[in-house]
Amino acid sequence: MEGRVAKVIDSHLHFWDPRQLEYFWLTSDQPDALRQAHLPAMLEAQMRLSGVTQGVYVQASHDPRENLWALELAREYPWIAAVVGWLDLTDAALEAQLQLPLRDPRFRGVRHLTHAIADPEWLLRPDVQRGFAVLEAHGLSVDLVLEPQQLQIAARVVAAFPNLQFILDHLGNPPFDERQERWTDDLRRLAQLPNLSAKVSGLLTRLPPGLPTEQASESLRLTVALAFEEFGAQRLMYGSDHPVSAVKTPYTATLETIRAALPALEADAFWAGTAQRVYRLPSGGA
Repeated sequence: MEGRVAKVIDSHLHFWDPRQLEYFWLTSDQPDALRQAHLPAMLEAQMRLSGVTQGVYVQASHDPRENLWALELAREYPWIAAVVGWLDLTDAALEAQLQLPLRDPRFRGVRHLTHAIADPEWLLRPDVQRGFAVLEAHGLSVDLVLEPQQLQIAARVVAAFPNLQFILDHLGNPPFDERQERWTDDLRRLAQLPNLSAKVSGLLTRLPPGLPTEQASESLRLTVALAFEEFGAQRLMYGSDHPVSAVKTPYTATLETIRAALPALEADAFWAGTAQRVYRLPSGGA
């Protein structure tokens, strides 16, 4: 593949099995392709074709059993180099929740499906703030999955915990509509916070359906260019958001579409280095 970099880490992979765990969002209105099991063995061939050597498992449920299930997958598939799990950040006994997953060094961080919570200021709740303090004390990171209107609140939280590493998933889900200007302003403010990195992930899913190809490509290019301008490659990482992204774009095509949208200077940091540093991954690959 022309122009391929030496190493690619996919910083945003989901696997799930509805027969094993509960996924509150995986309802009958979701596409059939999503409501089936998605497991690592089903993706390995496409990863090899794309030059992906390692991946980061990112939680998909609010089921406390998911952490151990994900860590079992990581033991079976060593290319799953890190697990971003789920913990109830509002639980006063969060320390106790942490003890079991922390026994595995691949447990690197926590994510909550904040974009699906009705309370727009959930991140500011005192019990959630206490939860962040616990994660900070243990050296864990926090992935933030947000809707565009939540970015301003997220900036307050990231600023309040300067020693806690945050990762903004999907660039904060740009709306690609009349709200794009506000999203741009909010993303720029977030990018000023040095303890925040971001993932170029999930963007193809956000593009409005029916958008002409040239317009979609230009919208994507401008969005990616803005991310590089504000964060720089040292704080950006590639993520596929598989299998959510695969409903619209196959795995290999997702990577190639993002590659085509990148600024002329492609950096190894974006494809691997940032993810390796932020998630403290081993240097080897599958």
